[in-house]
Amino acid sequence: MKKNYLKIIAVVLFCWTALEANAQWAVGAKFGPTWTTADRSYTGRIDETYSPSVGMDAGFLARYNFNDWLAVRADLSIMLRSHRMDRNLNYLDPVYTEYRNFYAMLPVMADFSFGGEKIRGHLLCGGFAGYWLQADQYGKTYWMTDYYVYFSDFDEKREFNREDQRFTAGVVGGIGLSFEATSHETFFLESLYYYDLVSYHKGYTHLNDPRYLNTLSVSIGCYYKF
Repeated sequence: MKKNYLKIIAVVLFCWTALEANAQWAVGAKFGPTWTTADRSYTGRIDETYSPSVGMDAGFLARYNFNDWLAVRADLSIMLRSHRMDRNLNYLDPVYTEYRNFYAMLPVMADFSFGGEKIRGHLLCGGFAGYWLQADQYGKTYWMTDYYVYFSDFDEKREFNREDQRFTAGVVGGIGLSFEATSHETFFLESLYYYDLVSYHKGYTHLNDPRYLNTLSVSIGCYYKF
């Protein structure tokens, strides 16, 4: 029995040594646009239409390569997750609100790569956590009198309240393409999809109204291998 344990320990140590021999750290930066949609129930809101808006994602990343096809990666970025709400009643067609939500995002992903020495494809999957830093909104609102409907523009920073859930978490996955320019520098293009599992609205005690943000990001970047 003791010999079997020693064999298992020896195999584990051998595998770990082999991984460590090919392991490599890399750090880098990325930047690109995002498209965010708001997912919520339309119950009682048949006159509202939600659509994606363009935002941005900018940040830094760290990679740890176990071998030439497997790495683990963590990003730290500021993401603008914008979306838009339009009122679709005839007399309220001009009314809309553009929501600008700034998040600190921390995705951690496994990176499976394949291809040649210089150009490689990537499959990424994992989870993420985030924190809602700031909420701005602008658009066109209205007020009514007995005879007229008046419209006016607005642009304001929204204060958080107890109904806001500022922490978020979810799953993330995507694809990428990298080009090794030198033995240390690699450039990449990738697309990731962030799927929230935590509602950004805590909900009223008498109304179940979960709301989720789902974001598609397309980034270019570069990382430096040590």
